[in-house]
Amino acid sequence: MSKNNNGTGNGSIIDPFGKSTGIEQFFKHNQLEELQAIVRASINHKVMASITGPPGVKTTGVRSVTDELPAHKYSVVYLGQDQNGTNLLRRFAASLGVQPKHQRPGLAMQISQWLLDNLSGGGKEITLIVDEAHLLEDSTLEELRLMTNADYDRQSPLTLILMGQPGLRHRLRAPTFEALRQRLRYKYCLEGLDQEETIRYIQQRLTVADLSQELFAHEALLLVFQTSEGVLRRINNLCSLVLLKAKSKKRSTIDAAFVSEIVEQE
Repeated sequence: MSKNNNGTGNGSIIDPFGKSTGIEQFFKHNQLEELQAIVRASINHKVMASITGPPGVKTTGVRSVTDELPAHKYSVVYLGQDQNGTNLLRRFAASLGVQPKHQRPGLAMQISQWLLDNLSGGGKEITLIVDEAHLLEDSTLEELRLMTNADYDRQSPLTLILMGQPGLRHRLRAPTFEALRQRLRYKYCLEGLDQEETIRYIQQRLTVADLSQELFAHEALLLVFQTSEGVLRRINNLCSLVLLKAKSKKRSTIDAAFVSEIVEQE
């Protein structure tokens, strides 16, 4: 599977659309650069931010920024896929090196006190990233907001970034979350790649894997865009499946009819 044979049937390589592709190979596009700027600004100013959009780019985009932070100055805590607020708070406490209490009210207060002590003691700057935030209970979102308050609201003991699906954005518009919404300095909504970006993304991933950019016919690329709506995770899943099927059938090129056949089988 190399540029030399332009095909999909020779040997085995890492899936060019799989998760094993390193961050240094992550596709650069306008929305990613905007997202990175939002995350950097949030961390620099120690404020809250919300990032919403379909699955497939938010986590990787945020991680591309946090991975650059010097470990001697910053401590980054990532929490995701936890609908239970008590479990999430206990995981946060454990990540800070705090022995979590069992009772929910005491747990939130314990974390808040640790954050205040850390702030006054000149400890590492804490960045908390909460993924799948649209799944959290109202009370948990409120507890997280309260943790960002210190010194009569003149400074914050942590940076809080909430990530979730588009429903989070609509949910936070409710009057219940007025205080939280006011504290969100930055709000950013990701959309899918456009047609040109989708084609460029697929071709870049093929190049990284030493595959020919001509492997996918232009019409096939257009169909991938239409089917995926430019959402990176959908693009990756579809292209991975197409390549797997093409290899099993020893196809040297992938046309729109072949992609259409794969899509109809799903």
